[in-house]
Amino acid sequence: MTSTATNTNPPRRQTARIVGAVVLLGVLLAIGIVPRVIRGREARDVVQASTVLLPEVTVVHPELAPAKSSVSLPGNLLPLYSASIFARTSGYVEKRFVDIGSHVKAGQVLAIIATPEVDQQLNQARADVLQAAAAVEQSKAALEQAQANLDIARITRNRYTPLIKRHAVTQQALDEADAAFNARTADASAARANIDVTEASLKSKQANVERLSALKGFDRIVAPFEGVITSRNIEQGDLVNDGSNGGAKSLFSVAQSDVLRVQVEVPQSDALAIKAGQQATLTVQERPGRRYIATVTRSAESVDLAARTMLTEVQVDNHDGSLLPGMYGQVSFDVAASGPSLIIPSTALVIDKNGMHVVSVSADSRVHFIPVNIGQDQGAQVEISQGLHGGETLVSNPSDLLSDGQKVSLAQ
Repeated sequence: MTSTATNTNPPRRQTARIVGAVVLLGVLLAIGIVPRVIRGREARDVVQASTVLLPEVTVVHPELAPAKSSVSLPGNLLPLYSASIFARTSGYVEKRFVDIGSHVKAGQVLAIIATPEVDQQLNQARADVLQAAAAVEQSKAALEQAQANLDIARITRNRYTPLIKRHAVTQQALDEADAAFNARTADASAARANIDVTEASLKSKQANVERLSALKGFDRIVAPFEGVITSRNIEQGDLVNDGSNGGAKSLFSVAQSDVLRVQVEVPQSDALAIKAGQQATLTVQERPGRRYIATVTRSAESVDLAARTMLTEVQVDNHDGSLLPGMYGQVSFDVAASGPSLIIPSTALVIDKNGMHVVSVSADSRVHFIPVNIGQDQGAQVEISQGLHGGETLVSNPSDLLSDGQKVSLAQ
């Protein structure tokens, strides 16, 4: 019995040792592997979190600008000629022959002004001329009389001079003859001077008649050129004043619109490319689908210091009357590029207190601000004249939160 129990204990102890070793090995494995797995998971979570936190940006690449581009600028349509017509004399509107929209010829009578005061002044001036002319005739007759008296005095003096030597006349008689000759000479000189005075007065009176006659002629209001009456400010019977006095209102306005002028402000970047004689295209919203051929006629040839634009004028034919003065339109010019340049979306351009710049993305996915200068602004696109070389990767719509050197992720 004792022998049997002794023989069965060693296998049990061996089994217990094996089980203990297995348990110990499991514990050791659990202690080493589980933390490593946890650390791996945490590391992956950190990487994923850092990836999620990077700003995502959409990028574009600069493109080479075309050698010739079109620049569209707003402009106002103006008549080729326009004038406000004022009265040149005061009076009452006796007749009016035209109204707004009337087509008139150069020299056509638009209205007649009754001028009773001018009529009276003209009649008086003509009477003054007749009186002055009579005074001239009287002065000429007086000169003839004075000249005759002078001739008699000269003859008497010349007769007495040789007689004094023969004592045929007294010295007193000769002295009286000399005095009479001198007096008659003075009378003749005064008569001549009086003729000059009366003739000058006559010329003055005649000039007054001419002035009043011209003023009387101003009672007919005429069109200065062919065109259309665009405004009328008088009615029959209205009192009108001489337009040379301040505060007088215009009677009519007339405009010639067979040819229209369009004034546009050309930016400095395109000013040098605009030349007289160059063709342009005019479009107006009220005439959809129609393009009017215009020609550059003149420019200010100077850039405005405040606006940095050059006033330019183009003319467009309007004999069909399809355009109206005062309308608003778009004038397009074909402008040749001064040199190779790049274009980018307008949204990629950033303008802030530091000036104009774009945001590029480097190979290591970091953003950098690049200062640039722009050329033509084409609306959806903008020309970059300086700052880019063509191989950059640019953020298409940079956020204000981006900072130089910041790491970003690219949108797929």
